[in-house]
Amino acid sequence: MGKPRQKRIWVQVLVVVWGLSLPAGAVTPAIAEDAPAPPTLNLAGEPSIAFQGGYIKSSEPVSGVVVGARYFKQLFGLGDVLYIRVLPAANVRVGDRLTLYRPSRQVYHPFTQARLGHLMVILGILQVTTETKDNVVSTRIERAFDSISPGDFVMPFQPPPEVPAHQTTSGPVTGVIVDFKQARQVTAQSEIIYIDRGETDGVALGDRFSVIRPGRRLSFTTKNPDVVLAEIKVIGLQPRTATAFVLKTTDAIHRGDIVSRMAPPLSKEEAKAEQAAKAAGAPAGAPMVGAQPTPPEAVAKVTPPEAPAPAQPLPQELENVYFDFDKWALSDQTKKTLTAHAEFLKQNAQAAITIEGYADERGSLEYNRVLGEKRALEVRRFLTELGVSNPVTVMSFGKTKPICTEADEACYAKNRRVHLVIAGS
Repeated sequence: MGKPRQKRIWVQVLVVVWGLSLPAGAVTPAIAEDAPAPPTLNLAGEPSIAFQGGYIKSSEPVSGVVVGARYFKQLFGLGDVLYIRVLPAANVRVGDRLTLYRPSRQVYHPFTQARLGHLMVILGILQVTTETKDNVVSTRIERAFDSISPGDFVMPFQPPPEVPAHQTTSGPVTGVIVDFKQARQVTAQSEIIYIDRGETDGVALGDRFSVIRPGRRLSFTTKNPDVVLAEIKVIGLQPRTATAFVLKTTDAIHRGDIVSRMAPPLSKEEAKAEQAAKAAGAPAGAPMVGAQPTPPEAVAKVTPPEAPAPAQPLPQELENVYFDFDKWALSDQTKKTLTAHAEFLKQNAQAAITIEGYADERGSLEYNRVLGEKRALEVRRFLTELGVSNPVTVMSFGKTKPICTEADEACYAKNRRVHLVIAGS
């Protein structure tokens, strides 16, 4: 009778020692039989890449934290059991899936140094197998993407949305590559990268961007040509950032490289019309009148158009718009001014315009060049949304061409501007 009692005492001691090894506040879960194996999770293709790709965000809601595992192991995989201390408000039930994640390094904008958030690393997917007891549940690992440790967090699992095969949006959107999933200096094809444009900037899943490295400026008016390095596809969205997959590259990609949204592919009808135009020797986009050439008698019946009214001379420039210190967001006054500019430009849709971005004297040459470019691009974006379709060139002079040289705020404010020049006027 003494031996079984002695064995039970040793088992209790081992359980107590194991419980003390958990983080402060953790409670030893009840030892229960495993729940039946959950149905297989169908996660493959681009949704799987997007889910594992992670994203940049300031914070995520926490449903619980990993406090231990059934076995002492360095690496965990499919089928391993983890114990999760859950928050009372989490309302976790048997069969629920949880996303296992870890807030990683802080990400800062490579030019403005603004804090964008944490890189959220997705570690795996768990399935709850026992009811909550003393705020602890048992879970089984369904998917493991990275190393897992006590202290990692869980949140409710949300299946990733489908990524369109082709781009469905249009219009100019320009941003910057801010970080890579892998902690390295450069990256290349088939890797995950993050850009500083997101859903609030008009980016959509499936959008494709060209990665561009601006040519070195040789003078105020000349520079080396820009180089297109790669093509990327957006597979994950946050409000102000996006996760993208590198489809193809011709050179190494760096943080700070520029990205510009590509035009969507032509529809079948547009592609056929363009092919027909090329076959007929007409410029692409020219209207076609059937597949056969127009007979001479039909041409003779065409009424000649009335002579256009003489064009009014165009001004050489439009009123400047101004920006707050270290900002490129448009103020209400700036939007009002640009709305008036948009009406004028739509009435003179053939007039080419150059949008020049400037900054005040504070900060480095490179920083202010990028800041001026962002201001010019933001003006272009706003004018495009208002229906302006004029040919546009964007340039940034940064702090190199101040219109006021006094070292005071009133003078600085005059230099933080975007200047619109009408070409050929």
